[in-house]
Amino acid sequence: MTLDDLIAQFRVDSDDSIAPYLASDVAVTAWLNEAEHEAAIRARLLSDVSTPAVCQVAVTAPTTVYQLHPAILDITYAQFTPTGSTTEYDVSIVDRVDQDRNRPGWRTTTDIPQQAIQTDTQIQLGCIPSSSGVLSLEVNRLPLVNMEDSVTESPEIGSIHHRHLVQWALHKHFARPDADVHDTGRSDKALAEFTRVFGIRPDADYRRSTQANRQAHNKAYW
Repeated sequence: MTLDDLIAQFRVDSDDSIAPYLASDVAVTAWLNEAEHEAAIRARLLSDVSTPAVCQVAVTAPTTVYQLHPAILDITYAQFTPTGSTTEYDVSIVDRVDQDRNRPGWRTTTDIPQQAIQTDTQIQLGCIPSSSGVLSLEVNRLPLVNMEDSVTESPEIGSIHHRHLVQWALHKHFARPDADVHDTGRSDKALAEFTRVFGIRPDADYRRSTQANRQAHNKAYW
């Protein structure tokens, strides 16, 4: 579905199909973009292994901390390739407590990175890198652009999920403190349906626990 299709569906479902509308196209567009982000967070719908700006971090020795692309939710796999080398080193995503326990002195140790700590906005290598190189990531992420700015003007998530994004827009619409539209029952019903499809939103503690202590696994090549 395109953005226009989704707005049209919203107007049917919300009984707001006659101009002047109770909800502007601008407002509905914002809710639908928010819905796609929310769906991606809840259901981890967008995996990425190939977008350079998202999945490649240029490591410059001896710097240990690097900004992550703001669309990244969590890192599912990481690998470090030193400059001038074809050897690829798996990098485990760990938490600071386990890194302190298992690698005492890691903050001042110079070596090939084989552990890293992810925060909301950064990644910290588990040692001082002995070589510059590239940290390659496989990630779950948010959409990179809003629907109105995309080439297709459609959600980036799979088409099977598009129709359900309208539920979030309905939830936001009927939750407004406006006497002409406010309807707690319809708002709650739409949110419940959105949650049924995409799941409960993970809190910050859950995200931290899923980000940490991911073991790297060697990939098989045939």
